[in-house]
Amino acid sequence: MPKKLVYWNVQHFSADKFFARKRRRVGDDQEGWGGNAAFNYRRVLFDTITAHNPDFIVIVEARPAGNIGEGQLLPDPGTMLLLDHLRTYDDNNWALVPPVISGLGNAGEGIAIFYRRSPTLWFTGPWRWPGGAGPGVAAGRAGLYPAAYRYAFSQPIDNRRVPGGSRYNGGQMERRLAAQWRYRDAFGAVRDFGGLGTRSPFRTTFFDSAAGQDFQIVAFHAAPGQWGFPGPVNAPSVVATAAAGGLPEVQALHANETTVFVGDFNVSLFDAVTTGAAYANFPAPAWRRVITQNAGRAMPTTYPAKGYLITHQMGVRQATPSDENGYPAFGYATTEADWYGVYDSIDNAFVRSGAVARATIANIVTGAPYNAVAAPRAVPAGHYAYPSELNDPNTINVPNGYDPDGITFDDEVDDFRTIDNYGLVYGVSDHLPLVFDF
Repeated sequence: MPKKLVYWNVQHFSADKFFARKRRRVGDDQEGWGGNAAFNYRRVLFDTITAHNPDFIVIVEARPAGNIGEGQLLPDPGTMLLLDHLRTYDDNNWALVPPVISGLGNAGEGIAIFYRRSPTLWFTGPWRWPGGAGPGVAAGRAGLYPAAYRYAFSQPIDNRRVPGGSRYNGGQMERRLAAQWRYRDAFGAVRDFGGLGTRSPFRTTFFDSAAGQDFQIVAFHAAPGQWGFPGPVNAPSVVATAAAGGLPEVQALHANETTVFVGDFNVSLFDAVTTGAAYANFPAPAWRRVITQNAGRAMPTTYPAKGYLITHQMGVRQATPSDENGYPAFGYATTEADWYGVYDSIDNAFVRSGAVARATIANIVTGAPYNAVAAPRAVPAGHYAYPSELNDPNTINVPNGYDPDGITFDDEVDDFRTIDNYGLVYGVSDHLPLVFDF
């Protein structure tokens, strides 16, 4: 039976942003919202990630509320608060792989992987939690998580053990297992990903006992830099993604195991040179790329076709409903290079030993799938339905947009940018989610 995964880089995910607004931010006190924006952001987040009943939810960019050291559990309670919200309003079987800090200083953040725990779906590690503050270890005695994450796997607590048929940690207690967050080379040295202090992949494993199938989900938020010397293939984002994809843990081929490598790779899908280097470890047909052109078609080089593949959005002050780039990019999707690089179609996933189906960019600005007009032949329109989260969808005027030379365009831009239209969507994240079956 195929599994469904929702992935989203949720910009600065934290308890403060989605549950208890402690810091005043731009737009918080506008008339339509009162004094607390968290409810509005949480509603959009929840509705989007729970649509279509996924088996896995992967959230990248969870803020730690203070970098207390790599491998340490996130002090910020946001992921556990979201877990409680999922259990209360969607399904009490949701569970969370406790997220740990990866990266030094301001680069440090966590990745949250939620899974719909069932009598046949188990978290299996691949690492173990030694008890107390951790961090996780590859082998040895498994212990208990501290109180803040005690109910991550179930509430009330149970003591179920991983079945013997699993490749990882058969017979171990599920709630004492952990994700892998550190990697070493053949000489025992700690690997880095695009430079010292950068983030590393978050590797998790699961077992479907009914199908006898292992699943490996590796999530990664690559270093953001796109400039490199002597050329772009030496950029931190390219080096990081290539290094993560080349890990022996990712490349090992096992019978009855499906691997998903997913994340924000900070590499533009439209740049053949950098993607060729960054994605070299994911060759077809062994690996299936989730966000890509239709089979046999060249990557689009112009709009509107490029807009069907974009996963990143402009800031509120730059975004417009202009018809310049056509549907669905209009004037809000990131389409041009800035000082730091080109951040347009930068989120993706690769799947090995499993089919990819129904891949969709869950565009909550225009709505999804992209069927308002006939899609260009080069690109897929997506499958799953997501509504526009703009309070007034007419402010984007799908599929026509608005004429930037029109006499009312300034008013149309102002309406589009308001805190209950594009300002709401961008307030949740500057990225669009991906959803796919595998």
